[in-house]
Amino acid sequence: MPTVRVEQALNAAPADVGRLLSEVPEDQWFERKSARIAARELANTLIGFGNADGGHVVVGLSDGQVEGTDSDPRRRNDQMQAAIDLTQPPVRARSSLVECLDASGRTDHLLVFTVEPGETMHANTKDEVYLRVGDENRRLTFAQRQELGFDKGEASYESRPSPATSTDLDEALVSEYAEAVRAPDAHRLLQARGLADDGRLTNAGCLLFAAEPQRHFPEAFVRV
Repeated sequence: MPTVRVEQALNAAPADVGRLLSEVPEDQWFERKSARIAARELANTLIGFGNADGGHVVVGLSDGQVEGTDSDPRRRNDQMQAAIDLTQPPVRARSSLVECLDASGRTDHLLVFTVEPGETMHANTKDEVYLRVGDENRRLTFAQRQELGFDKGEASYESRPSPATSTDLDEALVSEYAEAVRAPDAHRLLQARGLADDGRLTNAGCLLFAAEPQRHFPEAFVRV
C-alpha cells in the first residue's frame, strides 16, 4: 500500500528515510523531485495533486540518490513559497523539513509537501491547469479544464456534511468502489474524493455508499 509506505518512510530514522522513500513507487499520491527543481515547475506538480486526490511530494531525491536540500537554502525557500506565490487559488500544501543523510553520509533535510485535495480548480500564474493522473502530471486541454471545473463546481452541495457517519457505510459497496479504481485504502479514497470528512459522510457519500441512504434523505430519487 504506497501511501502507508510513504508515511512509514517519513517516520523512519534519518539514516533510512531517504533510502526508503526512494524505494516507494511513484503513483497517484506520491512523487519525488530533485532539489534542483525550479519553483515554477514544482508549483505545477502541487497544482496537479491539488486538483486530484492530494498526496505527498518529496524534494531532494533524484535517480535513487539522496541529495537533500540544505546546499541551496535560497532555492529551497523559493520552493517552500511556490504554493502561495505561483498557484491560483493557492494550493493547500503544508511543507516540512525531514532530517536525512545524503549520499555522502552527511546530515541533510528533505523538503516534504503534504497536499490536500482542493475544493476548487487550481491553476498557475500563466492560467495553466494540471491534474495528477496515475504517476504523471498532465496539463489539461481547454475541454478537460472545463470538465474539471464543472466537477469542482458541482461539489458545493454534495460536499456538505450529512447526518450519516462511517458506521452507516455499506462496506461491501465501498470495497467494490475502491477495487474498481485500484485504490489501496477505501476510506482514504472516500475522503480524497470529498465523500467523507472526519468520520462523517458528506451528502454525496451518504447517497452513494450508505447502507440506508433513504433514512437520511427520504426525498431523494433517481432520475434517468
